[in-house]
Amino acid sequence: MAAYITLIFKCFLFYMVIIIALRIMGKREVGELSVFDIVIYLVMSELLALSISNPKESVFKSLVPIFTLAFLQIIISVILLKSKKLRDIFDGKAVIIIHDGQINQKTMKKERYSIDDLMSQIRDKDLCSPEEVAFAILENNGNLSVLPKKTCKVRHPDPLISDGKINKEALIEIEKDEEWLKKELQKEGVNGIEEVFLCLWQKNGMYVIKRELKNSSS
Repeated sequence: MAAYITLIFKCFLFYMVIIIALRIMGKREVGELSVFDIVIYLVMSELLALSISNPKESVFKSLVPIFTLAFLQIIISVILLKSKKLRDIFDGKAVIIIHDGQINQKTMKKERYSIDDLMSQIRDKDLCSPEEVAFAILENNGNLSVLPKKTCKVRHPDPLISDGKINKEALIEIEKDEEWLKKELQKEGVNGIEEVFLCLWQKNGMYVIKRELKNSSS
């Protein structure tokens, strides 16, 4: 009887622990989990399973590694927030499969994404053919985002600037350079790249959100 009570207690305790750990690591939907997040959760679940299945195992032997993993996830998330290169390594990169109705077959083969999957996602957006698609982006979480031509406002789906840093790959894809970008920003009253939090190239011009300065008064 005591063994069952201990088992029930551990299940309840670890249920609360995992909820707290996930809250500490931050809100994220299941479909938005990166490979790193999934590994952390799998290791956590394995630690809990081992502790629950062994009644004599000390609870603290599982609590310490669980909160260590949660702390590690927070630290790495902060680092990834500041480095796009590391984000690409840990989370992967989104790739464009369709651009202005044209399918990038090389990218599809590289990502092992079949034409059946592609057509299924296109139909799911109430579209009939790739010709109606402005952009189809295979996101780093495996989802396919489809932007129809009739509603798409951007000339390129990726930001040209993110948090004060130029997206050089996006500039290459649209066949523009940094000088062109700076001139376009000046038209919007922006004097420096470091001032920009987000910059999108839309059909009616640049969409710019400026960064909030730490010393700015609210």
